[in-house]
Amino acid sequence: MAKRYRGIIGDYNLLSPDDMNDILFSPFQQALGVETFERIQKQLSNYDYYSGKQHIDPRTGQLVKAKELERPPGFDYKPTRYATNYFKAIVDRKARWQMGGTHGISVPRKQIDDIADVIAEGYTPSDAQRKENRRAEDYEQLLYKLWDENKMRARLTQAARDRLIADRVVCKIVFNQQTGKLRWIFRPDSEFIPVYSDDDFEDLIGAHFVKARKWEVKGNEVDAIQLQSFRLIDGQAWLEETILRESDLKLLKTVVKLSPMGLDFLPVQTFPVDELLAESLGESEISDLREQNDRLNQLNEDAIDSLKFEMFPMTAVLNATVGTAEQMEVSPGAVVEARGHTDGQTPDIKKVESGFRWREAFKDQYARVKAAMHEISGLPQIVPQELNFGGLNGEALQILFHDIITDTEEHWLSWGYNLSELHEKSIRYLQARTDSDKFAYDKPVIREIGDEYTNEMRFVLPLPDNRKELVELLDLESAAGFESTKGAIERLGVENVQAKVQEIESERSRQRSDSDPYREEAIGGDDDGRTDVQ
Repeated sequence: MAKRYRGIIGDYNLLSPDDMNDILFSPFQQALGVETFERIQKQLSNYDYYSGKQHIDPRTGQLVKAKELERPPGFDYKPTRYATNYFKAIVDRKARWQMGGTHGISVPRKQIDDIADVIAEGYTPSDAQRKENRRAEDYEQLLYKLWDENKMRARLTQAARDRLIADRVVCKIVFNQQTGKLRWIFRPDSEFIPVYSDDDFEDLIGAHFVKARKWEVKGNEVDAIQLQSFRLIDGQAWLEETILRESDLKLLKTVVKLSPMGLDFLPVQTFPVDELLAESLGESEISDLREQNDRLNQLNEDAIDSLKFEMFPMTAVLNATVGTAEQMEVSPGAVVEARGHTDGQTPDIKKVESGFRWREAFKDQYARVKAAMHEISGLPQIVPQELNFGGLNGEALQILFHDIITDTEEHWLSWGYNLSELHEKSIRYLQARTDSDKFAYDKPVIREIGDEYTNEMRFVLPLPDNRKELVELLDLESAAGFESTKGAIERLGVENVQAKVQEIESERSRQRSDSDPYREEAIGGDDDGRTDVQ
């Protein structure tokens, strides 16, 4: 056989490095690039872990559920496989801490009138100031309307979970031509491929959304990719959407041809987790929590197996005839007859007890690992729902939850800036669609906003309500002249501050009028129209 190939020189050009890559890696994976592919794989792994797949199948190296594991080779029993999924509980609790409160939006009013005139007695706003107050109030109410339409109070809690798992979540701004309404569509970061400019990392010039799906080609169903691309070309946003075959990236269908959107920005907003300036995505506290959760799972599995061996210890059969062990029945009240194997030896049957003497060590170790997860996440060992009783004031709660409060406020910094930017892009999007046949919003209000898009988020902690103490504090500050009524109302988290101020002033004016003894309705008059004043 060897003589047949003697003298033949192999042509190594038949299998070039590119050909090897085509064999080893799919075209889709090559198109993603190494960094993006690794990021998506890590994020998908975190999602699997969150869903309860917390064991690695030795055959495939993939995460699977505990019940899907087979007995390891060389074991006479099937080891317990158990997932506590305390990882999921911590992620959910942190998301609720960040977005569980009743958050508000504030649009600051520009101060047009001179401040000396404002604080003077009998001040009446000028026409320009009233116009600015009305513009800001309408802008604020429009943002609240968008929040209600997009169910943001529920969406933000969901988005906070994805953001913690994948270190980033993305929101697409979409205008529905059929309803005339704006939609905020949150998508996981595993579907998002950003493109940044070379001169500025934060300058987003392209955004691609990739989703796997099935597609029928000549009667056969094949794996396909739905690709939605947003691009900035010469300062204008363009949109294209296509269906590609996954195996070779061949174009199967063009859903939306490359066309301009009439916007000078990309209708995409990212919400990243920024812990370090030089940190890449996927390296946040999630990886540390996974390691600790793996240890918890292992401790629980060992404890369950140990308990099994303690409850059902090994039975030792000594000096009995061959086959005695096979004849024994494991059941309540079972009886077995044992004869000596040789003359002069007495058979013996007994249980080999272990004693379960490591219980205290297990409890200490379990408590340490669980405490480490709380230290990493910043969560206290108790949850706010367990504090529905009297005896703790606001200062005590601040001390008790100091770590998670500071952690949450740090996350709010990123959430606040990016939500304000989302609001600004949404208004600019609506301003570009005021000529649409169907438009569900007040066009004069949209136009009146102009280019003043400033808005702020008012985040609220999900602690037990200490409103009484806050009201008492604001009352003291207002009485001492350190705070105005409007400022106190804003700090209380009222949505429409200007309307509430006007309502309070109206009630006070009516009460003064009712208590005025010289008011015409409060003075009795004679038949000739004269009044008697004592």
